[in-house]
Amino acid sequence: HVSFPKPYFHSTLVGYVAGLGTTLFVMFQFNAAQPALLYLVPACLGSSFGCAVMRGEVKALLAYSEEEEEPEGAPEEKAAESKKDD
Repeated sequence: HVSFPKPYFHSTLVGYVAGLGTTLFVMFQFNAAQPALLYLVPACLGSSFGCAVMRGEVKALLAYSEEEEEPEGAPEEKAAESKKDD
């Protein structure tokens, strides 16, 4: 088990708690139910973006994708090449 720094997790956790606290405060202040995502989403996104700004990683954060990059010669290209050979 290797430990490694998790700055985005910790900043987002703080943002989530702050958003939840804001939700509860507004709910009790106005005696009306509030949609939690109205406060949670901006708090979590804002804290992640703030962490990226402080670390100088804004470009990497905005370019992040969970899609796997296909290597050259991807299946579509191979299928097109095999049709040319036929």
